[in-house]
Amino acid sequence: MFEKLRSWRLATAQEASLPAFVVFTDATLTAIAEREPSTLQELSGISGVGARKLDMYGTQVLEVLSGS
Repeated sequence: MFEKLRSWRLATAQEASLPAFVVFTDATLTAIAEREPSTLQELSGISGVGARKLDMYGTQVLEVLSGS
């Protein structure tokens, strides 16, 4: 799951012309992969996922986690 999230992060960062770590750090991706949240509320409880990143990327992250 971590590798899927990293691939998504790279594509997202490239589209926005940002360094990948600005989207989410490896530590945050690791926590997401370990906890596998299924709702935005669960995702918001992970360190590194603030309100802004939740708004920007939350739905996409949940799609990656669900395999959509």
